[in-house]
Amino acid sequence: MAKIKIHNLFSIPDQAFLTIRVEEKKVEFLPPIFYALREEGISLPFIVQSVDRNGNFILSLAISQKDLDWVRAAFQEGLDLPQSKAIEVRKGVVLITLYGPHFGEVPGIASRIFSALAGEGVEILALSASLNSALLVVLLEFLTHSLRALNRIFEIPPQ
Repeated sequence: MAKIKIHNLFSIPDQAFLTIRVEEKKVEFLPPIFYALREEGISLPFIVQSVDRNGNFILSLAISQKDLDWVRAAFQEGLDLPQSKAIEVRKGVVLITLYGPHFGEVPGIASRIFSALAGEGVEILALSASLNSALLVVLLEFLTHSLRALNRIFEIPPQ
């Protein structure tokens, strides 16, 4: 199968990946927390919100590892979360972003990414795909394996 041409690939190391489980009744407290993050100059290069079968919100986000303590405290205090189990943290992750721009026109992009990374033994913590990009969250220890796998399916321009 021919390689898929892309415009760019870059990675952002030294990230932490948080998964926060929020009861539906506490969702109204999220906007002030996000406002506080903005005021502190903390960016969220990856954020996904989903709902479990009980109607509870699941918020997954990546932040710079240096901001982890501040962000964790903001969510625990702002949402009145218990100290354990409400926030799951994975340190030492990297974000890998691929820019298409034509991913929406190519069937099977996610399938090829999952297959290639699985073939290298890479644990994917999160994958987000859109019409023109894909963003992966993987452990930093898998960065080399991830890039090798992605180079097999994508024609990546020299950096």
